Amino acid sequence: MPGPDVDVKEAAFVDEKEARSTKRDEEKVVVHLTGGKVIKGFLPVEGPADLQSLLEKPRLNFTGPITIFSAEGRVPIQIDAEQLKAIFFVNSFSGNKERNALRYYIHGPEVGAIWVEVLFKDDEIMEGTVHNSIHHLIADGFFLHPSDPGSNNRLVYIHKNAIKDYRVLGVRTLANG
Repeated sequence: MPGPDVDVKEAAFVDEKEARSTKRDEEKVVVHLTGGKVIKGFLPVEGPADLQSLLEKPRLNFTGPITIFSAEGRVPIQIDAEQLKAIFFVNSFSGNKERNALRYYIHGPEVGAIWVEVLFKDDEIMEGTVHNSIHHLIADGFFLHPSDPGSNNRLVYIHKNAIKDYRVLGVRTLANG
């Protein structure tokens, strides 16, 4: 959202009226549901926020019903989080269907493992690699290969309920074979 010092016509918005329609305590969003339905509207946020503050505060882990205020008339719409495909935080509702998305990593090497640090709820810290697949994202737990070669642990299954924090430290490509 352009700040008070930004000329709306020079900002990344297509429509000046649309650019001025967003309040300081909300984000302009386009919600895609798993059934294909698309909802354009405004998502309330706590205090003046930018996208970086949303990234840094995992409080917006959408698990229950979400209220979006429609772009047309700001009518509240309740959305069950289970129906979400994705919430897109956008500059403009109109977008550009003819634009091809820029993909930086399309020709990069295939990443075989993700090097991570896991902080457990009891404050134990473990570092190691996990297989780069959807499994560690959607399953209740995942296998971690500890990075300490002197450790007694050869492999560890970690249940996500025991995790306090999780950080990606790096990636490892697959060996040429």
